[in-house]
Amino acid sequence: MRVSVLMSCLLIMMSGWIHPAWGQDKVTLRTSNQDEYSRLVFVWPAAADYVLEKPDSQTVIVKFKKAAVLDSSLFSAASVPNIENFSVLASDPLSVSIKIPDKSRVRDLSIGNRVVIDVFAAPGSAQKPKAEKTEISKKPPEEPTKPAPVKTTPAPVAEKVAEKKEEKAVIKQLSKLDTVEVQPETQPETQPQTIKLKTKEAPTMVLLSSTQNFGLAVFELNGQLFLGNDKSDLVIKPQLSGPQAGAIKNIESVPSDTGSVFAMKPPAGMQYKGQGGGLVWRVLFSPETKSPEGTEPRRVEPVAQEKDRGGKIVWPLQNARSVLSIKDPQTGQTIKIVTVEKSDQSGGPARQFVEFDVLNSPIGLAIVPKVDDLEIKVTSAGVEIGRPGGLTLAEDRLVKTATAVSSSIQPMSAAGAQRLYDFKNWQLGGISAVNENRTILLENLNDLSEGGKSESLLTLAKMYLSNGMGHEAQGVLRFAITDTPLLADSPEFKALQGAAEIISGHFEEGLKTLSLTQLDPFIEIKYWKAAALAGLGDWQQAIDIMPQDLAVIDEYPPAIENRLAPVFAEIALRAGNVEQGKNLLAKLEKNAKDLSVSQAAALVYLKGEAARQAGKTDETKKLWQTLIDGKDDLYRVKAGLALARLLVDKKELTPAKAIDSLERLRYAWRGDDLEAHINAWLGRTYFESGDYIKGLKIMREAAIFVPETALAQRITGDMSDLFIDLFVSEKLDAMSPLDAVAVYNEFSELIPLDARGDRIVERLAEHLVKSDLLGRAADLLDYQIKHRLSGEQAYTTGVRLAAIRLLDSQPEKALAVLNMAQQKFSELPEEMKTPARVRELSLLRARALSRQGRPDQALEMLRSIEQTPDVNRLRADIAWTAGYWDDASEALGDVLLDQNISLTKPPDEKNTGFILQRAIALNLASDRIALGDMRTKYTDLMNQTPKGKIFEVITRTRQSAALSDRETLLSVVSEVDLFSDFLNSYKSMQAPEQPKAPAPAAPATPPAGQPTAASDQSSGSTSP
Repeated sequence: MRVSVLMSCLLIMMSGWIHPAWGQDKVTLRTSNQDEYSRLVFVWPAAADYVLEKPDSQTVIVKFKKAAVLDSSLFSAASVPNIENFSVLASDPLSVSIKIPDKSRVRDLSIGNRVVIDVFAAPGSAQKPKAEKTEISKKPPEEPTKPAPVKTTPAPVAEKVAEKKEEKAVIKQLSKLDTVEVQPETQPETQPQTIKLKTKEAPTMVLLSSTQNFGLAVFELNGQLFLGNDKSDLVIKPQLSGPQAGAIKNIESVPSDTGSVFAMKPPAGMQYKGQGGGLVWRVLFSPETKSPEGTEPRRVEPVAQEKDRGGKIVWPLQNARSVLSIKDPQTGQTIKIVTVEKSDQSGGPARQFVEFDVLNSPIGLAIVPKVDDLEIKVTSAGVEIGRPGGLTLAEDRLVKTATAVSSSIQPMSAAGAQRLYDFKNWQLGGISAVNENRTILLENLNDLSEGGKSESLLTLAKMYLSNGMGHEAQGVLRFAITDTPLLADSPEFKALQGAAEIISGHFEEGLKTLSLTQLDPFIEIKYWKAAALAGLGDWQQAIDIMPQDLAVIDEYPPAIENRLAPVFAEIALRAGNVEQGKNLLAKLEKNAKDLSVSQAAALVYLKGEAARQAGKTDETKKLWQTLIDGKDDLYRVKAGLALARLLVDKKELTPAKAIDSLERLRYAWRGDDLEAHINAWLGRTYFESGDYIKGLKIMREAAIFVPETALAQRITGDMSDLFIDLFVSEKLDAMSPLDAVAVYNEFSELIPLDARGDRIVERLAEHLVKSDLLGRAADLLDYQIKHRLSGEQAYTTGVRLAAIRLLDSQPEKALAVLNMAQQKFSELPEEMKTPARVRELSLLRARALSRQGRPDQALEMLRSIEQTPDVNRLRADIAWTAGYWDDASEALGDVLLDQNISLTKPPDEKNTGFILQRAIALNLASDRIALGDMRTKYTDLMNQTPKGKIFEVITRTRQSAALSDRETLLSVVSEVDLFSDFLNSYKSMQAPEQPKAPAPAAPATPPAGQPTAASDQSSGSTSP
């Protein structure tokens, strides 16, 4: 029995016997050029891993993982028009750079020991030989020469040639190029003449494909292009791409007795040609496309030469397959369509015969009978056309347009009603017959045509897939695409490849493969996408995409159903659809004898989840406990995690015991999403038990386990929610300030960039201020102003920061912040520039100046604004601190008036202090008259307080020796900051409410003499 080399390789691959060859480091580079792309093939001694990088739109770098010496002796620059430059960057490991035209598409394949790089021509540009250039410089001849006369050209053509004159010589020299445009300017004798070439428009492509061989015929009729194929169940309609694709509004279906026929209306003036055959067909068209000349028909004359009739016509199409028929119900005319196996079999341009017409047929043959008894047969000699009494063999005529035949065209049926996967028929007897069927499919592979080989390989891949052998199916599909690269553009092939990837657990690759736009209308694809998303842990998207009707699962064999049903059941349960989940689990229970250990464990686990959602907690605990004691490692851990969470929610397990349980599970399963889930819940449990830093650290590690996944996003989202809640709720009040700062600094990446982040900083700053950690609080607010806040928020936070700097005895920093706040104030809308804010800035600036040792400037500033209680207190505080006793006594007098002290009730401690302070100020100012007035007014009140005796001594007309010096007088009252109440009001997040001035509104500009802002602090949105 003769077995092909390809079959042998496949048999060895399926048996797992291939081993890499060692000790060889020579790599051969080969090239080839196809109609649509140029190919580079790196042939290694054994399979080699590589990485493809594209640093820019015109450079491709291939980095191999092994060292090698590149043999480029077979490299042919002329055969790779899409490669502008090629160079070796390094040999250990091997790395090469490929220069390609801008916007070119690159495809890479790895097949066995070969790495294939295909470079497709850029859209909108024609693929041109590398040697041709877009500009050709040629020195004009000294004497122009006239073109030689054309003797054999018909008169109309000869006239056109004569009109071109000297251009003919140039065009003749550039005969390989499409069009030439000579610049009209006359160039100097010493300068070369520049000839600019127009670029050929890239053709538009119509793609038809399947995973089974089918024949095709393409013909023109009444300005429409018809595509007839002999596969009645072609799943995906023709696909369009290229510059004219948008001009074709619709692809319609034409009723046919067998097969299927499609019609479309391209722009006028198109020329057509075909490519491919078998599984994948392409029809290319553009104004410049060269249509095939077609196969010449052969006349078979009648035996009796004297007869007018009796002959037949034979079209020698060696790969003709079937004869289809479409009928126009309006005219009763019939069009016969002959499909062929390869695109190089063409009937050619339109012709007219006595009994029939032939339409322009770039692929196959299309015939319009003029008689009812015309017979069209496919024979070994080709397509035979005749009549029972023979044809009249008059001379046929080539025509430019086909006979006018109208057609009744119906819109295509919805693709969603069709099926992509026929797993039951693809099984070919099931798993027990796999080995025998594999041998049958492969042993005659070498004797088949190219299309037959590809179809056999796809049949083998379908058999593997339908029997649950996804990895084997992927291997065969890779071989199939090597033999037929055009399969890579086939949507039906992509559907097969994507399902094989998902069954193999390659969820990300499968999801990407099935994301082809042409597959979107098929509802069956949604099931597989949902399975892939679930495998990636993106349950929400899986829920969104999975159809509600899951009846298709009933038509899948157990090898497929048993893998998908648990996934769909979990998606349904996560969506809260318990009934749908139960129905899917019931399907699994019917296949109980066919379930693997893991699938049976999945069934029990999901039954437990369904019971939990139904409120049957005892049943849930019983089911999950059986898994914890079972043999399946995966579901032992999943059940342990789920049960621990359930018991914590039911208050049947303390956080400490839950942590112990989860810590054990943490080391029972490593390396995938489940480990991330365990760590996420363990971290959350630590956090909720009060160990905030440890909890968030474990959750962060969990997210790092599964980077760039939906699960990682969900974990980081949970971390952010916990972090925000910690700082904006009462939990912050229970934390020590240092612990709060530690959590904030350790996980600052969790601070949101919106208003919630601003509130976190404000709350933390307030917490720190309450604990007198003023410096740290100020640093937080300073960052907010410089990097996060703007407008009114920046202003109010700046004022608050200035007050905190003053409370922290840092007047210089307070002034710097006030300069910034002044700038922000000037940028506010006019309606926000209130008198209260003007007064607020002035008070804080005056306090800062006084603490800097500039009381005169501070007092001068305060004299220019309305004298409110806060202003009076600040005046008194500045004058008292500076020893300006006249000013102090005056200001304290205003303070006493503001207090409105009752003359019948004893004063409180604060008012007692104010009275004593003013008495001391008057004493030190030697204002005996005012002092006497105070004695008269307040003696009775002060005698009702513990300070009565001291007040009596201070206000005596004759000075006591005991109170003769300043220090003694000042020691009578404790050091009191009259302005501290105003500053302390800024410790909270809400700015103090300023009293309304009784006088007319002050101007919305700083008072005269007040310093302007020293700098403009920009705001941004970068988190700390």
